[in-house]
Amino acid sequence: MKKKTILLITIVILLAVLGLWKYYKTTKKEEKVYSTIEIHKKQGNGYIEAKGKVEVNDMISVFVDKPLKVKEIFVKEGDYVEKGQILMTFDDLSKNKLLRSMEKEKLQLQKLRRNYEIEKSLEKIGGASLNSLKDMREEIRLHELSLEELNEDFRKTASEILSPANGTISSLTAQENYLVNTDSPLLKIADLSNIKIVLEIPEYNVRYLKLGEKLSLAPEIFEEKESFSGEIIRIGKIAKVSSITSENILEVEVKPLEEIPYIVPGFKVSARIQLQGDKEEKRILIPKTALLEENGSFYVFLVGEEQKVSKIVVEAEILSGKEAAILKGLKEGDIIISNPDVSLKEGDRILDSNKKDQ
Repeated sequence: MKKKTILLITIVILLAVLGLWKYYKTTKKEEKVYSTIEIHKKQGNGYIEAKGKVEVNDMISVFVDKPLKVKEIFVKEGDYVEKGQILMTFDDLSKNKLLRSMEKEKLQLQKLRRNYEIEKSLEKIGGASLNSLKDMREEIRLHELSLEELNEDFRKTASEILSPANGTISSLTAQENYLVNTDSPLLKIADLSNIKIVLEIPEYNVRYLKLGEKLSLAPEIFEEKESFSGEIIRIGKIAKVSSITSENILEVEVKPLEEIPYIVPGFKVSARIQLQGDKEEKRILIPKTALLEENGSFYVFLVGEEQKVSKIVVEAEILSGKEAAILKGLKEGDIIISNPDVSLKEGDRILDSNKKDQ
């Protein structure tokens, strides 16, 4: 009797463990999260996604004409500066030296002009020769020219450097308390009013692009995935290896069609290029990742009531880029899983990543 009781208890425990295991397995499956999309009709022939970075068309180099001594530098490489902002100042030694030389010339000129007037008076009474007056006039003229040169030199001797444009300091060679090299720029400024986006497009996708094609740009600095419009202005002709994916790519230059705030050279940018086909009518386009294939047929998972999924066979046309056109099987308003996997089964319940935190 005691053995039967122990056996019965053991069976009950095993059944309980088995039940808990099944419950855990079912619960775990129900908690799997998927992304979903709502079906809408739209024009186009698919899209291409690409990554790239911000570059500048115009780099401003700042020089000075004289080997001045730098007093103080207010910026560093990578800083954003505005037009008219003070970037650095120079020691007053050179300017003070020029001011002293100019003052000496002025005093010398005053003395020469005074002596000339005296000589001119003496010449009238025969006390001075015409040649003497001529020599004095020439000497006065030489000092006038010397003073003009000093004035011009003084005007060219900078006290400070102001930023010529809004932009970012891309390089800075000047150092405090050192003389500058007049043959090389003190600094370079990337003009942010004239930027371009350089995208890396896989060589097998370049044939779908055209000059003037519009696209949306999404700088990665914006957390809320804000996008801006752009236009393709150049398509490269020479393939190179991508620094991002290591595949063969061509560089495509894009001009932003609106101002992108806070953007600086080197920032990473994502882009979506909507490919325009010959067909003008709207049709259902879905991500290729939403399609699964079985026995030569395509199918998707439709999300219904209580987040239960149904396996729906569809007719699809595979497009260039990352989308497929659905010819039969779906309608506007349907909600499908955009990232299904083969573990999904008819009737499974899922969690929608778009509603997960709601």
